[in-house]
Amino acid sequence: MITHAIHTFATEQDAASTDWVIDTSGTYLCRGYYSPAMVAGAPGDQELNAKAQNTGYDGSDRVILTGDASLTRGDFQLEADRISFLNSTGDGDAAGKVKIRRPNTLLIGDSASVNLRTNAFDLKNSSFVTPDNRLRGKSKFAIGAPNGDVRIIDGTMTFCAPGVNSWDLKADQIFINKSSGRGWANGVIIRVKEVPIIYTPVLGFPLDDRRLTGFLFPAYTVGSKLGTEIRTPFYWNAATNLDLLIRPRSLTARGSALGLQGRYLFKDYSLLDFKTEQLPGDKITETDRYISRIALSSSPTKSVTWYMNYENASDAEYQNDLNNFAELSDEKQLSSSIGATVRGDTWSVGWVMDRIDIIDSAISGSDIKFSRNPQLTGSWAHYGKKANFFTTGDVTEFSRDSTTLGAADPSKGRRVSSNVKAELPFSSEYGSITAALLGFTRWSESVTDGVPRRNQNFALGTSLDGSLLFEKSGAHGAMHEIIPRVKLLVLEPNKDVALTNFDTQENGSETISQIFLDNPVSGGDFVGDTREINISVTSKGLDANGFENYRFSAGRKLFFQNQGITLSGIQKSRKKGPLIAQSAIKLTDNLNWNTHFESRADSESLANATNEFKYRGSDSDYVVHRIIWENDRATRTDFYYSNQIGLNWRVLAGIQWAQATQERTNQVLGFEYESCCWRGAVVHAYERDQVTLKNSGNSIKFQLEFKGLGATGRGGSTIMDRLLEDYELSEARY
Repeated sequence: MITHAIHTFATEQDAASTDWVIDTSGTYLCRGYYSPAMVAGAPGDQELNAKAQNTGYDGSDRVILTGDASLTRGDFQLEADRISFLNSTGDGDAAGKVKIRRPNTLLIGDSASVNLRTNAFDLKNSSFVTPDNRLRGKSKFAIGAPNGDVRIIDGTMTFCAPGVNSWDLKADQIFINKSSGRGWANGVIIRVKEVPIIYTPVLGFPLDDRRLTGFLFPAYTVGSKLGTEIRTPFYWNAATNLDLLIRPRSLTARGSALGLQGRYLFKDYSLLDFKTEQLPGDKITETDRYISRIALSSSPTKSVTWYMNYENASDAEYQNDLNNFAELSDEKQLSSSIGATVRGDTWSVGWVMDRIDIIDSAISGSDIKFSRNPQLTGSWAHYGKKANFFTTGDVTEFSRDSTTLGAADPSKGRRVSSNVKAELPFSSEYGSITAALLGFTRWSESVTDGVPRRNQNFALGTSLDGSLLFEKSGAHGAMHEIIPRVKLLVLEPNKDVALTNFDTQENGSETISQIFLDNPVSGGDFVGDTREINISVTSKGLDANGFENYRFSAGRKLFFQNQGITLSGIQKSRKKGPLIAQSAIKLTDNLNWNTHFESRADSESLANATNEFKYRGSDSDYVVHRIIWENDRATRTDFYYSNQIGLNWRVLAGIQWAQATQERTNQVLGFEYESCCWRGAVVHAYERDQVTLKNSGNSIKFQLEFKGLGATGRGGSTIMDRLLEDYELSEARY
């Protein structure tokens, strides 16, 4: 049985109170701050400076200082009522109001043995404080090493402010190793209001921002899908360029899972990052389940960059059932790839190979993605005095799983694609105009049911893009601008194409900038025919500092002929594209109103729209309200709320509400409390399963942080970051 003696400390004023400045203005949560005095000497300075009311010498070797005595050598400073030391060795003693100060460390005690040459010391009945990380405490003995490390014998420590003892640690020994940036304690009792609650034989804690090896605080969650979840992570800082996180999880409804995350930084700053979690024998599915991701990438600052990525999972539901520990790119079709790029000032060339793994059996036919085996890419740009030239392109070999393909779905193919543009720009203070010649080359070959099909297409085009700038000065240095823009675009493919779609997708909801693209689809398979004029007008207001107070934009495409070559293969006879309208208005310094409207083609009836209000008073005070419409009906309402109540409380809430089904899709409600030296949170969350869209899960997460020591239940912050828009975990306040 381990017992702990209770000691009475005789110091008149403890170390923490000595450097503490009281502030009742409400600026500081702890109602004060540390302002340590500077050490008089400089590191490495060997000159000994002494002062006292009385100085004595025993005639042989000992020097005796009495009455407000102080000694300073380098960055070590000693004060006491009486100091005596041997001039030959530096060994000495101090008694009465002993104060030892080193950079970011202050200790006060009754008496001390000290060596003035090595700065080592033993201090009895001491109090201590390290102001930069707010660590303070008391002890029976404090032993200081020459390098600044301190060992506390039979003492207490806390990161609370002076006079606040919400929690502390009582330990047989406490090691404060500034050289390594970590501390640890042996025979530890964690106390709340001096009431023992937890015993542990060893406990580590950080002293600065350096990574430390040790157990992280456990996490505890109660949920409807996982049952009771307990996580006990361990972090291993193996080297400055290598670390490993081991995350065991106990799930009463599922079983026991083990997660691993490791990182290795090479000398050339390339990074290996791997994550995996294994759940053998899931109690519900009665299968072995897993999720993994391995990524290896070079430094992005190099002229030659490369990457490798591997993804794997046992099933499509893992990320929703058991959280996305490995951060996979997709839930249904996983992509593993390898590639490299060489970049010059105006050019780049690269290659990529990937493999698609289908883990959702519902994916079949044309929904199956193609793998690139490989894809070669290149780009070049030249900015001349009068004209600019641009070219991009790729050569790609495609293939995909043919097990569930339909008769009309190609299983493999190849493609050559290139885009060329030559432009002649002219600009002045009144606006700009740019004439351009466009060229698009597309050649492809695909195999469907063993029958090859070839397609080649060369599209020529031209565009004339111009804008005007009208400015008017307002009051107090404000500026109002109106910018009309018109672009004429003509594209004429040389033949009607039989399109093979490898990786091309039409844009969904458009923006004003997308109206003016030379080719409005992604991918390299398709170029349509068009004769169109694109128009927009933008009005914006700037304050005296150049920041926007408001912006209104509206734009539309007008077609002069039917489009016979389309991605769907169906001729489009529309005369007008969707009407796009966007606005961003700064109603006050804290309140913004944003809207987006998109009509149907050839109509002003609503296709989709968004109306959004955002209020932000501070990082912890904000409101977001958003309504989303589709096809003339409101389909979803989002509401996110965060409010700081006084200095200590914060309320957070968020909900996504589906109007059509009159039910919530996501919901989160959280309460946070923060005091000077601890903070806690309780979070309730509801999430709809994104795979089945039917099942739902409720969970309650608890989070507790002893400031400076660590936190348990980080899952509370994780789920709020996922479900509560604009949420950010705030730094600990003092």
